[in-house]
Amino acid sequence: MNQTTTSSTGVALPDPSTKSYAYTVNISWGVTIVLLVAVVLTSLWRSAKVKRMLDEAEARREGRKNG
Repeated sequence: MNQTTTSSTGVALPDPSTKSYAYTVNISWGVTIVLLVAVVLTSLWRSAKVKRMLDEAEARREGRKNG
């Protein structure tokens, strides 16, 4: 039996006592964790790229000073 409640705007909300609500919450947590991991990995990747570019620029600048 699928029990739902309708909000004032007409949106069907699952009854918290049913397993469908737990499934929805677990999916939401999973998506959130995946997105957070993606943001962290993207940030680390970008940080490494910018650091490498900065090191190259500093090496070129020092090369001009000494050369």
